[in-house]
Amino acid sequence: MFEPMSRNISRIILGFSVLVPHLLVLHISSSPAQEGSPATPVKVAQVSKMDIAPQVQLIGTAQPKLTSLVASDIEGLVEKFSVSEGDFVKKGAVLARLKDRLLQINLKGAKANKADTEAQLRRARADLKRSADLLASETIADKQYTDDLAEVQSLEARVRRLQAEIEHNQDSIANKTIRAPFSGFVIKEHTQVGEWVEKGGPIVSMADLSSIEVVIDVPERYIPRLVLGGPTQVQVDALNPEKFTGKIAAIIAVGDSSSRAFPVKVSVDNTNNRIKGGMLCRVSLAIGKPSSVLAVPKDAVVNMGQQHLLYVVREGVAQPLPVQLGDTSDSMIEVTGPVKAGMQVVTRGNERLRPGQPVQIIE
Repeated sequence: MFEPMSRNISRIILGFSVLVPHLLVLHISSSPAQEGSPATPVKVAQVSKMDIAPQVQLIGTAQPKLTSLVASDIEGLVEKFSVSEGDFVKKGAVLARLKDRLLQINLKGAKANKADTEAQLRRARADLKRSADLLASETIADKQYTDDLAEVQSLEARVRRLQAEIEHNQDSIANKTIRAPFSGFVIKEHTQVGEWVEKGGPIVSMADLSSIEVVIDVPERYIPRLVLGGPTQVQVDALNPEKFTGKIAAIIAVGDSSSRAFPVKVSVDNTNNRIKGGMLCRVSLAIGKPSSVLAVPKDAVVNMGQQHLLYVVREGVAQPLPVQLGDTSDSMIEVTGPVKAGMQVVTRGNERLRPGQPVQIIE
């Protein structure tokens, strides 16, 4: 006896829960504002015709466009380590310095040997000039001139070897100072003061965030519709509601055979380094040719559950107009329904309006 009654009560509750949202929308659409209510200040825009391409929004991950494992070009003991993880460093900044005392000693020795050899060379050239003069007057034999010439040539060769040794030591000393190859962030330390670094050994990992690549997996059905270099819109959850403009930088030709998705890279300018590597991004991709539609600013749309409304201003009064939403382009969204181009719709202040409420349009 009680079981059928409980079943009927459940049906009544279910029916009521379905009916309430529809009654609420009907009430909002049909209940006029009270006469004599003050005019509400609002901002308006016109329903306009514009070309909008169909789009799909996909989830991607931000990655630095340039990362580098900075290594040492020479072996040595780390004498100074100047950076920490998370530091921003400019191109050419000192990251680490290796001990170079032995090279400095060798450099001084090579410079001293070169100076001594250059002094000998000056004397040898003077002797060669005298020999040449005497040979011209037939005062000395050819052998003396030949010996003096050979001495000059030998000393000149030695000066060149010592200059090469000096340059080698100078280059090695310069390589003992490891500098940043570009401006960016230190994302990992690979050594510390007192550690021995082999030639080619890692010092730090760096990332340049001035340009970001958002990597997204695009279903195969959309791939033929994408255009390399095509514009995209990127929204980063951590920086919402700010949006960034990007372009399709690469469409990887080999996809995942299990998911039938292809990696696509979207390049985004990030001059202020606000987007960080690993951040979640929502990328809107154009997947078709633009078509002419009626559109309004997104701020003009009032969402009532599953219903979407525009408040249209006629003769100083706002009236709700139900619409369906379509594709978007930047701050505009396609609308269909009983709308016409040129209609004035409320974009600011519409969240407090009631049907039939007087409004005052402000700039």
